Formats: sequence, structure tokens, C-alpha cells
Amino acid sequence: MTHGEQRLLEEGWDVLVERLGLAEATRFVMLLDRRTGGALQHLRIIWSSAPHQARQSTAPSSTLQQFDR
Repeated sequence: MTHGEQRLLEEGWDVLVERLGLAEATRFVMLLDRRTGGALQHLRIIWSSAPHQARQSTAPSSTLQQFDR
């Protein structure tokens, strides 16, 4: 994977988490890739990298607010 592809994955993940929250973003990505399982590999790479702003914004308080709706 190139540096540009890695950056795109991380930015896309950040946008999904910001918009949907961590649980729903994860669910969305897993739904996209039910057949090959490649999404799980990419999520592991993203989760193991340095935290980004959108991931930091999903603090427990904001995550819990989603379940209060």
C-alpha cells in the first residue's frame, strides 16, 4: 500500500467516525467487505496508527450520546 493510499484510508475512516461514530463506522466498513475480509485488515492498520483528530473526537461522552437518541 502506498503512502497516499494509507493516508486516504485514514482520512476516510476519520470522516466516517466523525459522522457515524466509532461503532457505526466500523459496522459500515464491515458491511462493505463481507466477502473478502480485507476491511478488517485495513481497520487494524488504521486502529494501530497514531490517533487522528476525528478519532479523538469520539471520546466516550460523544459515543454514549449516540446511544441516548
